[in-house]
Amino acid sequence: MHRIKAVAAFGLVTLGCAAASAFADAIPPSPDESGLVRNPPAWSNVAPVAPAPAAGNTVDDFFARYDTNHDGVISWQEAQQDADLAAAFTSADANNDGVLTRAEFQDAAMIAYKERRSAGG
Repeated sequence: MHRIKAVAAFGLVTLGCAAASAFADAIPPSPDESGLVRNPPAWSNVAPVAPAPAAGNTVDDFFARYDTNHDGVISWQEAQQDADLAAAFTSADANNDGVLTRAEFQDAAMIAYKERRSAGG
């Protein structure tokens, strides 16, 4: 009976150590006195997770807002809702057909963003 208790105790200790080792990477390190974490974990067994875009702030959400007639493209008239989009419209309309596809709209957004950054806004 004493031997069974010893084997059971050894098994529990071994299992406990294995579990502690498995969860060691899950506990983030503490910051030092300056507030910096100087020993960030590798966490190689965890896949990186991209933050979810805020609701209503994706390219598709903005495209849907500007595409007021829901025809799948943004016309010059629809682009007039936003001064930055209107300014970038001609540059982004790659095939010069007078409308922006979703891809061209994304290019227009980047053009407008770069223009705004270069203007200091």
